[in-house]
Amino acid sequence: MRISAWTMPVLTLIAAAFGYRLRLSEIANVFDPITNLPERNAETTMWLITLSLVYMLLIVVFAIITSVKHKALPGFENAFGTDPLAYPILFVLVGIVWIVGTFIYFITLNAHSDLTAIDVYFIIFSVISAISVALFAVEMYQDSRRKAPYALSIVPAIFMCFWLILMYKQNASNPILLSYVYLCLAIVASASSFYFTAGFLYGKPTPGKAIVTYYAAVFFCAVTLADDHPSGIKLIFCALIVVNVIYSSLLLRNLQKRKLYL
Repeated sequence: MRISAWTMPVLTLIAAAFGYRLRLSEIANVFDPITNLPERNAETTMWLITLSLVYMLLIVVFAIITSVKHKALPGFENAFGTDPLAYPILFVLVGIVWIVGTFIYFITLNAHSDLTAIDVYFIIFSVISAISVALFAVEMYQDSRRKAPYALSIVPAIFMCFWLILMYKQNASNPILLSYVYLCLAIVASASSFYFTAGFLYGKPTPGKAIVTYYAAVFFCAVTLADDHPSGIKLIFCALIVVNVIYSSLLLRNLQKRKLYL
């Protein structure tokens, strides 16, 4: 699967770039600057929805074909073939970017308003998740039989679920679904990708589902970058994009062909 290990992430990033550009155009031209109401049946909106649906269909078909023809080796380190040098270094860097983004968000939030308890919980939980992502890679490199990776692997998934609840709370009274739907999809896809990644560690590997969530997370996180979020939040989404690109490439590269019996 070495060709697909690089081809699919590249194609995904291209689709994500198109999605990002369409979302930028949608925000600039479709939403009314005074009422914030979107133009009904706007062409840009239809193109972005079509791109999202076609892209999701393609990655689902790709995941199904891949699952039928290939299987993951047992054990996280075998399924992903974690490199003893590059793997921990990359994820430590991702963790640093994530933490920097969280602190930038904290500074931005603190400068414009008083921090609420929920804001403090989000910032602390975000930092813990970033550290967990980095430490998980380091622990897997040192000794995958240790207990720590099991706990570290589920922290980011729980954080993304918490973020989803927070996002719903902030938008519960917002009737304009189009203004936050891609943010919702990005968080859901990211939570699912961390969940299915942890499954490989817990002896429940599902390569097909993992592939779908990895590429969905990359696409929707990229589209969400076009929204009017604080720069710190955008850095977190950039970190999530890198996480999912790396895991998708590692998983595809190390899938083994199934033996066909006639």
